[in-house]
Amino acid sequence: MNDTLRRALLRGIAASVVTFIVGSGAVFAMQRIGQGDTEAPPSQPGPSEPPNDPGPAKATTPEAHLVWVPGGFPDGFGEELTTLRLVKQAAVATSGVGWLQRSFEADGDQVDAPASPFMVPLDTTGIDTNTFASFLPRGPQRRLVLALQPGQAILSEAAAALRGLGEGATLGFAPDLDVTVVGTLPDVVMGAHEVLLPRTTAERIGVSIPRYALLRVRGQPTEIELAEALTELAARHTRQALLEVRLPGETRYLRAHDGSVPPITLKRRFGEFTAYPNPQEQDDLDLDPAWVEQNIETREIPRLGSVQCHRKTLSVLTKAMAEMSAAVSLGTIGACFDDTWAPDMRRGTLPAALWGASIRLNVSLNVPGQPPLIDGRIVETMTAWGFRWAGNDVYPDGALFEFLQAPSRDDGASPATAPDETSPSPADEE
Repeated sequence: MNDTLRRALLRGIAASVVTFIVGSGAVFAMQRIGQGDTEAPPSQPGPSEPPNDPGPAKATTPEAHLVWVPGGFPDGFGEELTTLRLVKQAAVATSGVGWLQRSFEADGDQVDAPASPFMVPLDTTGIDTNTFASFLPRGPQRRLVLALQPGQAILSEAAAALRGLGEGATLGFAPDLDVTVVGTLPDVVMGAHEVLLPRTTAERIGVSIPRYALLRVRGQPTEIELAEALTELAARHTRQALLEVRLPGETRYLRAHDGSVPPITLKRRFGEFTAYPNPQEQDDLDLDPAWVEQNIETREIPRLGSVQCHRKTLSVLTKAMAEMSAAVSLGTIGACFDDTWAPDMRRGTLPAALWGASIRLNVSLNVPGQPPLIDGRIVETMTAWGFRWAGNDVYPDGALFEFLQAPSRDDGASPATAPDETSPSPADEE
């Protein structure tokens, strides 16, 4: 099902269930890049490890339906998922930012030592080990998760490579908690989160908002049938019951905001910064000035004016604006580099704007949460140059274009593909 139809149906479900009227407007919708429309039948592994171990399993996205809610699940929603006739099993997970103050290799040598008060933000998820493990293939991956204890952590392979840490390492999180790394898992298994913790441990470092769940369903309901049932359940707890649903195989990473590039990819392509929540300025982060000076620039770009972005983003934006039709009005231009963030914001993890890797166009006509009003030629050009438009989301943000992938129109480069953890973007080579 393409996104035009999907969004119309899901918004219709939300409106009919909760009588939530969002108004009307000209909406330009595009298909999400790199996502298929084929449903794979869900697997049926049990919650525990069988006696006969088939050995290492191929690293694949777990066979599961995914549901996530912008801003996090309403109270009680996650606990009631299995009361639905269609839902056989649910693994509810929290996600957010864990603030790393220090890290040590297994031999005791210190690796991360940011100068106080700066810390390293790590994209973190908290899970119930038994239910989450049941969605993994039988073998070492499932055993590793089943054995995870409070005070222990699993790193994604990309995060382990970036940090230079592995089994036996220690991660020291704010406010004051040391956890031991017991192993690594492929990025696709962990939904591209950098750190996986038991929920009780995640809550101790502030990662406490349930934002997504993996589902095993009965039968083969359509996306709309499942979304309708889930929306009706959510509407018991909130008027604005907007949620996103994915069928098995429809998305690469099972996580909240699965259409956006995860922070680990942003770090690999734009660099990792240290920061800390500003106690004087609510909802702001203070980023390491040295990182900002090295990576964030202000440049005059035709059609956009003076723009402050990551230097790699500026290079791509300049080329995109050179191709943008002169007849297209870009309206009010918003921020590209934006240090606004707080744990309870709708985007609980780290957005591309913190790297200066997104931009807002036609801001005055596009209020987040309202139907977008934007010229389709803007979306077409920005998509071709590697930006994802957020106007198709169930909670739409019609002004937002965020870094997604390598441009398809950069000096004869091949058409853009979905983000690849192993390959740098052409922008990295600027």
